[in-house]
Amino acid sequence: MARPLRLDYPDTYYHVLSRGNEKREIYRDEKDYLRFLEGMGKMAGRFQLEIHAYVLMSNHYHLLLHTQDAILSRAIQWLGVSYSVWFNRRHGRSGHLFQGRFKSFLVQDDRYFLAMCFYIHGNPLRAGMVKKLSDYRWSSYPAYADKRSQPSWLTTDLVLGMHGGSRKSFLEVQQSFLEEKRNPLEDLRHGLYLGTEEFSEECRERAQNEGHREKPQARLLLRDRDLQALSRSVLEGLGEEYPDSVLHPRRRLCANRDVAIYILYQLGVYRNEEIGRVFGVGYTAITGAVKRGQTYVNSDRRVQNTVRRILNDI
Repeated sequence: MARPLRLDYPDTYYHVLSRGNEKREIYRDEKDYLRFLEGMGKMAGRFQLEIHAYVLMSNHYHLLLHTQDAILSRAIQWLGVSYSVWFNRRHGRSGHLFQGRFKSFLVQDDRYFLAMCFYIHGNPLRAGMVKKLSDYRWSSYPAYADKRSQPSWLTTDLVLGMHGGSRKSFLEVQQSFLEEKRNPLEDLRHGLYLGTEEFSEECRERAQNEGHREKPQARLLLRDRDLQALSRSVLEGLGEEYPDSVLHPRRRLCANRDVAIYILYQLGVYRNEEIGRVFGVGYTAITGAVKRGQTYVNSDRRVQNTVRRILNDI
């Protein structure tokens, strides 16, 4: 999967989404769900963040979080790695459990925050898994409906406070939201900011001023760069002495070529067709090159470090 764009700020509300590799299950039974919830609780304490809403589906999850410090990436990566190791050991499997890096976007204000809470809770209903939300165990909805179902690490005060502290009022508004079939993601800007266009522009200016490459706003600026020149730069970073000679179709395999394509793919900015045009191949060839590149990276620690450095420098 392409490397998703994201931002990492202190004192910020986020929606986070992560899917199973190749859309496969990441929870197979009750024990898996419980283990992941346990990990979420540990993450909240370890990284001092608030979890306001969540839903665990069979092959993906959604979280609504608030961070005190700029630790979103570290927190979600810790959760994913710790759970993946446990899951693989338990089910006798190997390899990536999650489909690349998680996706996240920043939530503008209370209105959008509340809408996302309702939207997250509605996932099992929209998927046709249950007739009513109370029938689904693996979301924060039961905790909002009944205090006795609330885990200690789940923060409900903010959302309930928007309804005068009344769970009954919350449930009524949640039901109205579902009946209206509202979709707050219609206001998702550039896949990065949930809010108004003005809010989106403010965030983009902030990212440009700070120049932090790990923030999605800054990575979005990659669209303005010449992809062919960027490809040459990546190849040079990999130690390719004649990068232009690699930017052409060839019969024999070339490790640097495949790793370079893998890096561009991981940026999550360019389509396969765009990368293919630079390297003189069709978009279908990119998938194979990415897999080969990933194999090279996973099998050689020096290559891993080089790729990490190149990604950080872009």
